[in-house]
Amino acid sequence: MLRAKKFLSLLAFLVLAFQCVRSLNPSLNDDVLGLIVFKADLQDPLKKLSTWNQDDDTPCNWFGVQCNPRSNRVAELTLDGLSLSGRIGRGLLQLQFLHKLSLSRNNLTGSINPNLTRLENLRIIDLSENSLSGTIPDDFFKECAALRALSLAKNKFSGKIPGSLSSCASLASIDLSSNQFTGSLPAGIWGLNGLRVT
Repeated sequence: MLRAKKFLSLLAFLVLAFQCVRSLNPSLNDDVLGLIVFKADLQDPLKKLSTWNQDDDTPCNWFGVQCNPRSNRVAELTLDGLSLSGRIGRGLLQLQFLHKLSLSRNNLTGSINPNLTRLENLRIIDLSENSLSGTIPDDFFKECAALRALSLAKNKFSGKIPGSLSSCASLASIDLSSNQFTGSLPAGIWGLNGLRVT
């Protein structure tokens, strides 16, 4: 019951945050909205994200952000080793053209968003060396056709590694080391050509 209340409170906050940001600047694109909502879930003691401002209609010059020069859409988000804490919120799901997400060597907590791999252009995910925990959702890897590299190393994940991992046909590298997983690797992953498991 308490978890349901926390979830509903978080959901209400995110909806309100989207509405507030939209009312401040109705022309904001999904990338700006997504990054501002993502930032709202974080503590940034080094103030590296101070350049992230909803009054700026393009995030391409924001710290840690790289855009595709042709489309001006966010293609890479690299925020490694910045002492960021908090949770990885739903804001990232707005970044439909994201190719690389790297948030390693921070103090991020909470569980992994089950919809993260549904970003159809996402090829690289590095969430290593944080304090992320919980199980990896069973359907986390169901829609991961573009995913080429995944590192969840040095976190606190537990439970079984989902069998849906074998759905990631393009996966070349995966590092799940230094967690608390139980059981064996899904048998289907050995059919993935070129996969390197650490």
